[in-house]
Amino acid sequence: MARRRRFRLIRAAGLGGLLVGALPGLLGAPAWAAPRTPTAVTTTAMGQATAGDTVPKKVTARWEFDREAEAGANSVPDGPAMTLGGGAKLVPGAGFLGEGGLLLDGERGYASSTVPLDTSTSFTVTAWVKAASEPTRPMTVVSAAGNATSGFRVDFIPSRAHVAGGEAWQATMSRTDTADSETVSATNALDWYGATEWNHLAVVYDAPAQQLRLYVNGQLGTATCLDDDRDGAADDPQCVPAVPWADHARPFTAQRSLQVGRAKSHGTFGDHWSGAIDDVWTFQGALSHEQINHLSCEAFGLPTEVPNIPEAG
Repeated sequence: MARRRRFRLIRAAGLGGLLVGALPGLLGAPAWAAPRTPTAVTTTAMGQATAGDTVPKKVTARWEFDREAEAGANSVPDGPAMTLGGGAKLVPGAGFLGEGGLLLDGERGYASSTVPLDTSTSFTVTAWVKAASEPTRPMTVVSAAGNATSGFRVDFIPSRAHVAGGEAWQATMSRTDTADSETVSATNALDWYGATEWNHLAVVYDAPAQQLRLYVNGQLGTATCLDDDRDGAADDPQCVPAVPWADHARPFTAQRSLQVGRAKSHGTFGDHWSGAIDDVWTFQGALSHEQINHLSCEAFGLPTEVPNIPEAG
């Protein structure tokens, strides 16, 4: 059975000092360093809709990668098809759901389409993903390209590149379509299956809240820094907490293309994914925590529609 990655100390977003997945009985009383990113979280961080968000939730694309004869077919009527390039291929039995999956070689392979959503307002993108081997470099799952950079991107960050002390998933949003654009990032370090196992990722942009969120297997999670001497600062001065939401996110409208398996930086595509990607969805509107969790848990027979899941009141 696949095992989830465990960080020593994990705190649930919005729940103060509650430990999730940690072992307080064995570790003793935890000592938390003051995060360098905000710890105060509203219900927005848990995926609740923000009052005043009038963007209707709508499925704008779904690529199931199940039809070998139509590798990039879109399950949404009139939705854009994916074009496979660089040796990318649909392989029967290689996906998590359905009959097939998209295989990428980590060097040139990718799939792309026109951008099926407006990235300047609330949106959600989800996918199932599995690495071919333990990653040793950042690799991109999905992104939306502008002329010079990606409007948003979702990456796997290996441990040697992740200052919070362990490998993690990361969503990044650029404010301008320039090579040196200011960015914000959300880093998810909750328990997750190893990179070589299937994981469900969901990036949510909540425009009224100006907040970017990253769910892994339907959950948000924070890895904090240790403060054993309780002086309010991290014992390791290089440690930065992994926080799965980012405030003050203000994206530009990415109009060039939606990319699966690579991202654009300084006008050039790179960080190619090595492994399989399956069942990629795009939604206009910010899906709730309950809707994201539903997509990550239902393995069979998902209709191509916004999940009809009541939000927690």
